[in-house]
Amino acid sequence: MIFKRLIMVFLLSTLSAFAHEGHESGTAKSLHGGVVKKTKNSFVEVIQDEVIEIYISNHDYKNIVSPTLEVRAFAEVKGKKIPLELELQNNKLIISTDLKKEKHFKLNISMKFNKKEENVVFPLEN
Repeated sequence: MIFKRLIMVFLLSTLSAFAHEGHESGTAKSLHGGVVKKTKNSFVEVIQDEVIEIYISNHDYKNIVSPTLEVRAFAEVKGKKIPLELELQNNKLIISTDLKKEKHFKLNISMKFNKKEENVVFPLEN
């Protein structure tokens, strides 16, 4: 009897897992080939190449990076917070602080929308 229950639980959990396969449940799509995280009011996409690029859009994928959007960033390296300089270029922010010597770090981005602050963290490595 116990064996039959175990088999039933296994089958139901397996079928449940396959039922959700292929569905995008609220995941954000990458518009620029980077990693995307969703906040309450935006999608934040980070691309790490020669430089680190940050794209911020609303939930309709319309760019909201502008001089009026308040964005701050810092890198967290071995427990230390390193403030990062952000440069506005067209519809993206570029991190101009050199982080190439850091093997692993967390990129913390803070945005202020209508006096409400939102934060997102990206673990990165060189």
